[in-house]
Amino acid sequence: MKEPKREALPIVTGWLVAPTRDFCLFFIRDPKSSVGYPSVLSQLWYCTIEGSPTKLKNTRRIDLNSAEETWRELISNGWELVEDQINDDAA
Repeated sequence: MKEPKREALPIVTGWLVAPTRDFCLFFIRDPKSSVGYPSVLSQLWYCTIEGSPTKLKNTRRIDLNSAEETWRELISNGWELVEDQINDDAA
């Protein structure tokens, strides 16, 4: 009997910085969510002009589909992925 093929979940994790450089968003998979109904935590941070987070504004738990939609919309509106986050205190 063949086992069902598991598809990898889309990766919606990391830091996005606003085009105006005043906010950044952190997306991370919610470790408390179930495999069947994955959710994502998004944290909105104030940030420096370099894109480093300085102060947390809010945190939200959203379902994976909404997180993917938000991620794509932000990227299409000029938000940029921050490859290397240098502020370990914020993360």
